[in-house]
Amino acid sequence: MHKRIVEKALKTLDAERANYFNDVVGYLEELPQTASFPNLVYLSLKDILDIAPIYIEKKAFALLLLKFVTHHQVQLQKIIFDKEYLYDPNCLRKVTKLLIDAIVDQTIQGYEDGQIDTGEPLVQKYTYPYRATDLVDPDDDEAVEKAMEEERRRQAAYTGPERRRR
Repeated sequence: MHKRIVEKALKTLDAERANYFNDVVGYLEELPQTASFPNLVYLSLKDILDIAPIYIEKKAFALLLLKFVTHHQVQLQKIIFDKEYLYDPNCLRKVTKLLIDAIVDQTIQGYEDGQIDTGEPLVQKYTYPYRATDLVDPDDDEAVEKAMEEERRRQAAYTGPERRRR
């Protein structure tokens, strides 16, 4: 029944967003925690449909929304039972904005930690003459040690000036 709170708003979204949030609603219906306060969950979701990012996994988004509503339950109830909410349903955004901020902060932190693949190509540059260590995987300790030994032998045999900086 509470799903109807969101259904009308879903029809106004573009196809990609509508499909994404339809799946999120499906996950929310399956979770038993939603039954504790379904009106708050679906009202919060309805409020952020147009601005919430859709790059998060759907199930993770549903769980994050439930966690958020559980944590901010008192604030959300205070707003929806206030007379101001009847005249301006957007006043709920004062609280739901915190969820969007948390998602964005989490995304930025993930990007800075290197957890998010941006799709940018990885470019490695080599110059000639090669050092043995240039072409070795830096995480493979055995291969690095072998390359360092080869580099030491080559340096011992070379009598000319070193033209490359280390």
